[in-house]
Formats: sequence, structure tokens, C-alpha cells
Amino acid sequence: MAIAYETGTIWSSTLPAGQRDYYESLLLEVLRTKSILVPFCAVKEDFRARDTGVIIYTEVMDTSPNWNPLSETGIWLTGAHLDSRSVQIGLEIHGDVIKVSDYNELVNYWANGDLRGLVKGKLGQNMVDYLDILARNAFLSSPYKTYAEDATKRTELVQGDLFDVDLVDLMRVHLEEREIPGISNPGDVNPAILCATTPRVCHDIRTAAGSKWIEAQEYAGSTRLFTGEVGMWGGVRFVKTGRLMLRNYGLPSVQKVLDGATVVGQGAAATVDSVYTVGQSGSTRYITLDATAGFEAGDYITIHDKDVLGDDNEVLAADGTQETKRIIEVINGTTMSLDSPLMKAHDSGDKVTKGVTVHASIFMGGPAVVYGVGERPHPLVLPKIDDLGMVQRFSWRGFLKMQMFRPEYIEVVESGGTVN
Repeated sequence: MAIAYETGTIWSSTLPAGQRDYYESLLLEVLRTKSILVPFCAVKEDFRARDTGVIIYTEVMDTSPNWNPLSETGIWLTGAHLDSRSVQIGLEIHGDVIKVSDYNELVNYWANGDLRGLVKGKLGQNMVDYLDILARNAFLSSPYKTYAEDATKRTELVQGDLFDVDLVDLMRVHLEEREIPGISNPGDVNPAILCATTPRVCHDIRTAAGSKWIEAQEYAGSTRLFTGEVGMWGGVRFVKTGRLMLRNYGLPSVQKVLDGATVVGQGAAATVDSVYTVGQSGSTRYITLDATAGFEAGDYITIHDKDVLGDDNEVLAADGTQETKRIIEVINGTTMSLDSPLMKAHDSGDKVTKGVTVHASIFMGGPAVVYGVGERPHPLVLPKIDDLGMVQRFSWRGFLKMQMFRPEYIEVVESGGTVN
């Protein structure tokens, strides 16, 4: 796509108003079509909150009728009381930036100035992943939480604590008892209880003894499917997403520390799965730990902030610096190579953890999380301001927050999963 306002770099720093509106709508379209969890949030936009930083989300509560019989001499009624409840949403700045030098091996990816392709591609996917994780973390903060096999917290789960299919009926009953309305797609006649969960939990339900699983294709003709919907069991419709597979979020079985800080691009094996040539030439092909004992090729590990840990030293969703990789080779007693390069820098002493993989299942009868927006996510095209004028930067930014609003509208189950 040719861009008329190029000024010696790929793009100028300020887009014309019409272009800004177009690319903002394009970015939001990527979010609408690719996100799994964000569409289940209630959206509250208040652009005045861009100045105050706070949105007050208020709703009027239903009345409670008095059903005693009335006197024929009574001419005045007390009247049903109206009241309200509210949540204060403190907005946060969120965003990210893609940077690359003119001489980087990847520069040809965008050297043709295809701004539309970038917004729909890597930058749009970055925003989808980012906001889906924020939505996931808000959903998982629910106080209505059940753990498999009578565990009382996440780190009591073992990998064999599978999702019990009887929980499907129980979670649906809990929501129905609270008179939660259910979720509808546009055009649907009957609202449904929906469960967003992992592919592994869907597999375990499908293959459970006496399973009554119905594939989505069997009822798709009469019902519009949600994005990612795969089937139904016990009157609950299931949507699958890998976003709810929390690798190494359970009790750690092996935990070591980085012996020295790492940089982006480091750690990938030269060849992965006998097919892929991974990473940039000249990159360091390993990471160094205090020890590699307990780790094996094929294990998934999570590298995470040494200062953001749970009570049992487990990985926490609050740590945005974490990333999970597969071990390709344990080279020696202190070094190993990974399936892909590190995409974030990590400090010396940060934790390297292998633990129980937790599978989260969110049963939804309505929007429990509010997506407060003071400024919509929008793309920014930034000028080259480094001394040599060679670093190209392309970013997105929003003033927003995902926050629990109606916790009674969902039930969360955390479990282990089969391993094969």
C-alpha cells in the first residue's frame, strides 16, 4: 500500500485525522475477529475519563416486590425501592511497540511501507494477545472458584487431577440458582451457559466414560456459533482457547535461576524439530542457569520475575515479563537451548520453573468483567529519533482496564489435565 505522506522514513509521525480513524477501526476489527475472551466482557466507554483516569460503572438493581394482599381502604402504596451499585475502574496505560533497525535481517518485513498489513498482522496480533491476557486475568480473579479433586488452592493440584464432567452440571446449576441470564450471540433465541476452557479439558470431556458430548457441527445449522466453539455437554456450550492453559502455574517441581541477565533474541537452538532454522545469525544459542538438574529436552519451562511469586514460589499471572519455552537440548550442567528466541529481556536471578500445568474453565452466564475504555487502542507511527535515524518504531496505545464487575455471573474451575 503506497502512503502519500512518507517523509524519508517509512512513515511520518503524525497520521492525518481520516487515516487515524481508519487504522484505529482496523485495529479494533482485528480485536473483534481474533480475540476469544475480550468479546465476553461488557464494554464501558467514557472518553471523559481520559482526563480523570477513572470510570464509574453503575447499574440499577432490580426491585424486591412485597406480595402481601392490599387493603381495599388503602389508597397509598409504600412503593418498590430502587437502588444501585457501582464499581470504580481506575484506568491504566497499556500498549506495546515493535522496533527494528534498517539493517536488521527482519527489515524487509515492513520495508514496503504496508501500514495496513502491519496493523492487521503482527501489531494487531500483539494487541489481541495482550488484551486477551488482561481479560483472562480479570476472569480468573473470580471469588467463585472450584478446584478439582477437592483441592483448596492452585498449588495443591497435581497433573492427574482431571476435570470431572459432573462439574458441568454443578456449575450450570450454581448459575441457574443465582438466576444468571445466560449469553446470546446476535440472532440467538435462547441464551446459553458458556464455558471457555482449554483444548485438553475439551478432550477429557469428550473421552470421559459415558460422555454426552455433542460436536458443534451437529447443531451449527440452527445456532450461531461463538468464535472457538467446539461442542456442547450437559446443556453448556464449550469454547476452547489455549489462553486458559496455564503452563507451570501450579506447584513447581523444578525451579532454578538465571545465572546472568539475558537479552532479546537469545536462547534458541540453531535447528528446531529438524526443520526450523530459528533466530537471527550471531545470536547466543543458549541460556545459562545456576544448574539444569531436573530439566529434560521436551520440558516446557517458564522464565519469570524473581520478585513476583506466589506463596509456594509459583508463577503468577500478574508477572507480565514471563515467557514459556520448550527445551530443545540440555547442553551441560548449566546451559540449555530453547525452541524459540527469548522475546523479552530477563534479569540475573530470575526464576526458571517447571511445574504443574493448570487448566482453567470459565463458566459464564453473562458478562462478569467490564472492559473500561477511556481511550480506545489505536496505532501510532513514530519518527526515527535515534542519532543515526535507523530505528523504525510502530506502536499501539490505549487507556483502559479489564476489571471484575459481576463475579456472581461466572464460575471458575481449575484442574489438571491428561498428558500424552
